[in-house]
Amino acid sequence: MGAAQSQRSERSLQPGSHRHPLPHPAPAGRKRSFIMIVADNRYVIRSQNSNQGYWEQGLYPAWTRLSTFQSIPGQKQGAGVEPHYHDNDEIWLFLSGHGEVWLNGKSYPITPGTAIYTPMGAVHRFQMFTAFDNAAIVTPLERQRRAAHLLVDEDGPPEPTVPGFVIPGAENTGPFDPGPRCPLSELRAVELKAGQSMAGVLDANEHWIVLEGRLLLEVEKLEVELDVHDLAMLRAGAERRLSTPSGVRLALAREVAHVS
Repeated sequence: MGAAQSQRSERSLQPGSHRHPLPHPAPAGRKRSFIMIVADNRYVIRSQNSNQGYWEQGLYPAWTRLSTFQSIPGQKQGAGVEPHYHDNDEIWLFLSGHGEVWLNGKSYPITPGTAIYTPMGAVHRFQMFTAFDNAAIVTPLERQRRAAHLLVDEDGPPEPTVPGFVIPGAENTGPFDPGPRCPLSELRAVELKAGQSMAGVLDANEHWIVLEGRLLLEVEKLEVELDVHDLAMLRAGAERRLSTPSGVRLALAREVAHVS
């Protein structure tokens, strides 16, 4: 993941204004001309070009257990990785395509909608048989804080934490059991048709990436329009409304609610 180009001008907007439309999609072959970040103590909105550092630490607010949530479209048939592990948790949502994932030596099919939780210390790899799109999440680095694929032969054997799990695409339609360590209780694609909306006060942190279409988000007193691959991070307790004039497809990551 490349960092934003230095020629872009950065704009950090405060929530005092009523409406902040994010940049419109750039024509093919062109990048957006500026970065946009809208931040408050209950939300952070990031345009795609401000959300490109996969291993960078401290970019996201302290109230979330995530350090990266990105949409990664247009990946090629045959893509895959070697068996490796991490000094953090990594979670994948395969939005399209077919392939196979290996988690601690056991293989599972990848189909559209498959969610995969690979906890710190779990050896994993995948191989894709078709072109595909996915979304990726990582948590903050722990232990030796090595921001890399760690290989058993070079870096030594991993120290396991908890078992990972795979949720087949056909079954990934709502909340799942996160177990003792996974930071998420939900990771899936959501579609809103033209004129549909979702509204309420959040009981857990909730994060959205636009995959297709355009999203209108109202959170607290802010109204903002998100384009493809833009990210909205919403804190528990925030009041939010999602709507769309012409239909939108989204990736949803909902964190485990804290019980007081």
